[in-house]
Amino acid sequence: MCESHAYLLEGEEERLIMEDVISIREEGGKVILSNIIGEESALDAEVASITLLEHKVLLKLTG
Repeated sequence: MCESHAYLLEGEEERLIMEDVISIREEGGKVILSNIIGEESALDAEVASITLLEHKVLLKLTG
């Protein structure tokens, strides 16, 4: 499986915000995450890093 987990960077901590992410897109300054069952989450954030070997997406808030 190629799904990833998305985390929000909060200071030095990483908080899991979505599992099984299959799609990431930017719309109007927001990052939109979609998971394997069709749930979506929109955040005022930007991508801090993506580590493909770990299936990990790290986001940081912009606002």
